[in-house]
Amino acid sequence: MSKSKMGVGVIINQIFVLFVLMGLGYWLAKANILDKPTCDKLIWLLCYVVMPCLVFNAFQIPYSPEMWHNFMMVGGLAFGIHVLFIVMSKLLLNGRSLKQRGIAEQMQFTAVYSNCGFMGLPFVVALVGSNGAFYGSVYIAVNGIFVWTHGVMTHSGKLDRKSLIKVLLNPNTVVAIIGCLFFVFSISLPTALHDAVGHVGKMNTALALILVGAAMAPVKIGRIWFSSMAWLSVFVRNLLFPAVVLVCLLALEIKGDMLLVVLALSACPVAGMSVIFSQMTGKNTEFPISALTLSTIASLLTLPLMLSFAA
Repeated sequence: MSKSKMGVGVIINQIFVLFVLMGLGYWLAKANILDKPTCDKLIWLLCYVVMPCLVFNAFQIPYSPEMWHNFMMVGGLAFGIHVLFIVMSKLLLNGRSLKQRGIAEQMQFTAVYSNCGFMGLPFVVALVGSNGAFYGSVYIAVNGIFVWTHGVMTHSGKLDRKSLIKVLLNPNTVVAIIGCLFFVFSISLPTALHDAVGHVGKMNTALALILVGAAMAPVKIGRIWFSSMAWLSVFVRNLLFPAVVLVCLLALEIKGDMLLVVLALSACPVAGMSVIFSQMTGKNTEFPISALTLSTIASLLTLPLMLSFAA
């Protein structure tokens, strides 16, 4: 089977799993099994326990000079891509009309952050094998640092000293730094502890998507298809930003597996954290839910399309 056909199959499978898990959360909320107080506690568990374990586990890999070189390359590319996306989102999605609608910050978040963890990692592993796992872990770690610094500040709207300190001391940021040191100095956790951290980290996908589904319960699903702002978000996240990344990667003469992995992860649909952060900050979740749903469905076409230009 060719890589392209296998890749499309993985995308379809991951999207199906995503909607099953979101559907479970939707049903649990509709049945009043997951009420708001319960969801609030589970969101705290997800953001401050489960996700730090996922981030740390990404760095539990053997060290070698070649791996370090590739680590720095992918890390630098991921850092540059996120900075580029942040600047572009500020320039393109900061208009008066968006601010009046109260969704400017949410649109900027959906444009910058992709679902590189859940959809992206399994996809690139199936696409290029072990290199996909390594490159993907580095990209996701960098993404996590940005999510828990710029992403949090984007939703909270604060950049004062107290808020900055709180963001920098966020468990996800701290754990990413510690994980990087563990990789550089070849420090491995004891087997039992490593397995425990891994099991907790694996809860991330199911728990996050169930909570996203629960957040969809009060929203009228039929209205999603008629949201012009959500479709604009899909165009920016799924097509415009990845196209810019592709041009930059080709200009830098990035080739092979690294090109495919970095492009694929930057071209994934809207991240589920767009809904989670809106819940955490008390904002309306209708727009991020609409953008997430439409972007995920559209990725069935847009993700293979973007990768075809890199083949």
